Amino acid sequence: MVDTGIKVGDCMKTKIITIKADSTAVEAAKKIKEFNVGSLLVEKNGVIQGIITEKDLVVKSLSTGDLNMKVNDFMSTNLIQIQDDADLSEAAKIMGEHKIKRLVVTHAGKIVGIISQKDIISISPSLYDLISQNWKSGFKTF
Repeated sequence: MVDTGIKVGDCMKTKIITIKADSTAVEAAKKIKEFNVGSLLVEKNGVIQGIITEKDLVVKSLSTGDLNMKVNDFMSTNLIQIQDDADLSEAAKIMGEHKIKRLVVTHAGKIVGIISQKDIISISPSLYDLISQNWKSGFKTF
C-alpha cells in the first residue's frame, strides 16, 4: 500500500448530524433529507452508540412497514474508526477489509467527522481498487 500523502482529516466531512436512539424511522428519514446526508450518528445518553445510513433506513426499517420502529432497533453499533491523521489509502484499505462505505473519524478519542468511499474516490480515484478488492461477497451499509 502506497501512502497518498493526503490525510483523512483533510477530506472528511465535518458536518456530523446526530439523532437520538429513541427517535423513529420517519424522524430519521426527515433528518437525512433536511441535512442532505447519507448517514446519522446515533446518540444515547449523550454518547454516540451507532450509525444509521439511508440503506439501513430502507432495508432494515421502512421495508418492514413499521414507520414507528426506533432507530435503536436498526442502527449499526460496530463503529469502525480511523484517526484524522491517517493516510487516505489506510481509510480505503479499512473500508475494503470491513466491507463498509463509511468510517467515523476521530482525533484524540473524540469523533470529529465521517469519511465515505465517495469522498475517497472523488479525491483519489486510484484508491477505488483498494476499496473494492475485498468486496467480492456483499457489503455492510455504513
